[in-house]
Amino acid sequence: MKKFTGYFASHFFNAGMFEWTEKVAQRIESETGIDLYVPQRNGEINDKKNNDDIITDIAISKADTAQLKKANILIACLDGLTIDDGVAAEIMAHGVMAEIEEEYNINKDFPRMIIGIITDMRYHGTGDNHLYRNLMIIGKVREHGHLVVGYPGDDSYIDEIIKHIKNFIAKN
Repeated sequence: MKKFTGYFASHFFNAGMFEWTEKVAQRIESETGIDLYVPQRNGEINDKKNNDDIITDIAISKADTAQLKKANILIACLDGLTIDDGVAAEIMAHGVMAEIEEEYNINKDFPRMIIGIITDMRYHGTGDNHLYRNLMIIGKVREHGHLVVGYPGDDSYIDEIIKHIKNFIAKN
C-alpha cells in the first residue's frame, strides 16, 4: 500500500495556535495514518528559545521546502488577521508544484491536494461582518483541493478534513 505524506501549514507562533495546530495534527495522524510534517515540531528551525543563534532564513526555507516537496497533501490554516505570509507561500508553492508536475509529466504517480481551513466566525458574516481572505490563495486551495470552513467550539470541521484525506488516499 502506498504511503502518503502531509504538511501542516499554520501560524503556530503563539500558545493558542501552537496548541490548536498540535491538536488538529494529532487527530489527522491518528485517524488517517499519513506521515505528517508539522513545522512547529522541527526544533532545528523553530525553537527560537534554544536555537535562535543558529536559525536562519535560509535554513527555514530549505527545511520546510524539502518537506513541502515530499508532501502529497498540504493542510493549511487560513485563520488570522490575514492569511499568514508563510502559509500563503506554502499554498502557492504546493499548487504550482502540482501544476508544473502535471504540465511537464513529472511525478505522474505522485498526486497532490490542498486542504485550506478557516475557523474564524467572521468568515460566516455578510457585508461589513464578513472576513475577507485573499482570493488568489483561496482560489489556489479550491483549484487543488478543498476549503473547509468551521466554527469556534465545533470541531466537526476536523472530521471533514479527515474525510477529504481518506477520500484522497482511497482515490490514489
